[in-house]
Amino acid sequence: MIVFVSGAVRSGKSEAAEVCAIRLAAGETLHYVATARAADAEMKERIRRHQERRMRMAASWVVWEAPDQLLAALRPSDVVLLDCLTMWWANVLFAGDEWKTEEGAFAAARCLLDQVQMWAAVCRAVVIVSNELFSGGVPDDLGTFRYMKTLGWLHQQLVAEAEAAAMVECGLLRVKKGQWPQ
Repeated sequence: MIVFVSGAVRSGKSEAAEVCAIRLAAGETLHYVATARAADAEMKERIRRHQERRMRMAASWVVWEAPDQLLAALRPSDVVLLDCLTMWWANVLFAGDEWKTEEGAFAAARCLLDQVQMWAAVCRAVVIVSNELFSGGVPDDLGTFRYMKTLGWLHQQLVAEAEAAAMVECGLLRVKKGQWPQ
């Protein structure tokens, strides 16, 4: 099962996804794929707030900074929370030169999609958090354009496969597809 949650920066989407993942896990193992890099003071503070919020929740998380070895650790009863696709995709796309050609960018996107699909095939659920970045117009530079084009494609593929998809706006969850897991 895939559950997809998107929204603007600081909209409340991570907290909504965490609550959803805890419900789906029903006491089983929760894996948290943390993709943000503490590159500056603002990101360090955001990461710290996310960590503190998770510690206050009545759940125990197995945290993965890099998801490369996650598949081997998954069991059928596990739940994975990926927070967030936006950062993970930027890290993957710009790690090499794939972004320089459309074919390379989409090949890398397909590899990332395959990885998420493999997790979903093995465990109970994968809850994916991503950012809505598509209201600001078309970017001028090629790298950002390719990033947004392939991120949009990833969103479409994941939502098509998801049993539930929602947006969070101003802390309010708005279900767009399926029923939100209770």
